[in-house]
Amino acid sequence: MLTQPQTPGNNGVIKFDKVVINTQNGYNPTTGIFTAPVAGVYQFSYKVMSQAGKHLSVYLSHNDIKQQRTWLKGSNFETGTANNILNLKKGDQVAVKSEGSHTIHSDSTNLYSSFSGYLIAQ
Repeated sequence: MLTQPQTPGNNGVIKFDKVVINTQNGYNPTTGIFTAPVAGVYQFSYKVMSQAGKHLSVYLSHNDIKQQRTWLKGSNFETGTANNILNLKKGDQVAVKSEGSHTIHSDSTNLYSSFSGYLIAQ
């Protein structure tokens, strides 16, 4: 989860800093990157909130290739979500990145933005 607003810059990785569960330590909160500890089929999802009146564009990245983009027009605080199923090799990397220099909204009380992934089949 994200505990404070973050502006990672264009193509910058969003670093979700509050880790709830990290089995096999695939996610690195310092870099914001998930590295597949084993090959298999994984499900990933993210939720992001824009700042009031600001637009926001983020995307899921698999080995630096865009997989899915979420764009929020920012007429108020807006939330966008995405879900993806990816077939990963051991060592593949997945992250949520900013498209443009936008701020992702969150705070330590309401944790509006989050990222999760888990292995569903080997």
